[in-house]
Amino acid sequence: MSNCLYIFEAKKLERIRWTMWAFLILLHLVTTFHRVSFNVVADLLTAEFSLTGVGLGNLAAAYTYMYVLMQIPGGLMVDRLGPRRIALITGLLMAAGSILIGTAPAAEVVFLGRLLIGLGGSVVLINIFKFQASWFRPTEFATLSGFALLFSGSGALLGATPLAFSVGLIGWRASFIFMGLVTIFVALLCWHFVRNHPGEKGLPENLISKSNTDEKTREFLNFKAAAAVLSNRRLWAPFMINFGIFGGFIVFSGTWGVSYLVHSYGVNIEYASSFMIIAYLGYMAGAPLAGWISDKSGSRKVPAIALICCSITGWLLLITWPGGLLPAAILYTASALVGIGAASTVLSFPMAREVSPAGHTGLVTAAVNLGVFLGLAILQPLFGYVLDLGWSGLLVDGARYYPLGAYRTGFIVCLAFACISLAGGLLYRQVRAADNMEY
Repeated sequence: MSNCLYIFEAKKLERIRWTMWAFLILLHLVTTFHRVSFNVVADLLTAEFSLTGVGLGNLAAAYTYMYVLMQIPGGLMVDRLGPRRIALITGLLMAAGSILIGTAPAAEVVFLGRLLIGLGGSVVLINIFKFQASWFRPTEFATLSGFALLFSGSGALLGATPLAFSVGLIGWRASFIFMGLVTIFVALLCWHFVRNHPGEKGLPENLISKSNTDEKTREFLNFKAAAAVLSNRRLWAPFMINFGIFGGFIVFSGTWGVSYLVHSYGVNIEYASSFMIIAYLGYMAGAPLAGWISDKSGSRKVPAIALICCSITGWLLLITWPGGLLPAAILYTASALVGIGAASTVLSFPMAREVSPAGHTGLVTAAVNLGVFLGLAILQPLFGYVLDLGWSGLLVDGARYYPLGAYRTGFIVCLAFACISLAGGLLYRQVRAADNMEY
């Protein structure tokens, strides 16, 4: 290839791949919107279908059920079918689930709709990782992954307000039907624009790097071959990072943090929520920054350990501060550190890819992503159990009020999980992309 032709093809590649990535990110934003939509209409669904607390909890958990169950099978499907077809299929599944909820005559149909949304949404992020592995250089993978998670966090923060406005304007049923139609449109855009690898756009297969040419779609892996990929002991390190770090972030920012501040500091819910927003902003800022620093420095291990240590510092502040009640400035700092530390999950995906055979990005990133949800599944009820052990018997308006000591004990559990992540970071054996040497 002549130098002029190479420059022309490289510029064409740059324009095309960013356009396609943007459409996949748009589908990811739609997925995040579907995930948070249930929180906005929970009370309306309770009234519409006369739900109990258990019934509402089951509807909310349906998404998570499918997310966990589909990680490994979904990773295999992404490797087999490629980003283009997966984007279409996942979009149509989520659209069908949303429309089904909007037309549901009974709670059982809402449950089925949530399952379909979870089935589609479970592999959207993995699909983006597969696309990145095919269209971008290995030294760009972490940066892009960080921005993908940034958009996920921003979608969760911003998605609720437009839906609440829509529900007030046209009702919750019409809102879900409308979002289903929007999702179909986005899925069709992905089908029209996205291609699995540069060769499908008439570009040279080796224009990016040799490792990318191995990321084509491939035949279904049999159980023996899949087991061989997943039995790679090097995957345990990034799995441990995800398992230990993200659950504590959600426990603090999404489940118990507001109650901790209201119970222990006597503040109102609005003020308490500001600390949770700081935690989320820390995560959203840390994700792309971690990826960028990792790609620029060529190291996954050092930035991951640094981020995990941020989280550990945040937990130590919450646990050991004299008297237990932190000044507002220190409490904001601790909240930000817990959020920034959770961004270490960004680096688990390039870690997994670099220590695994080429061509299996979907499978290996799904495997380490499973650690996020297993950690959540264990830590959230465990934290609640610790709180119940420390409960003094005080009830306010029928709800349990937990003492400060109970929360601090729970934070010790979160610290222990963060230390599991630190162990994973320390155990990881870095691979140099340039020469495939460990160090």
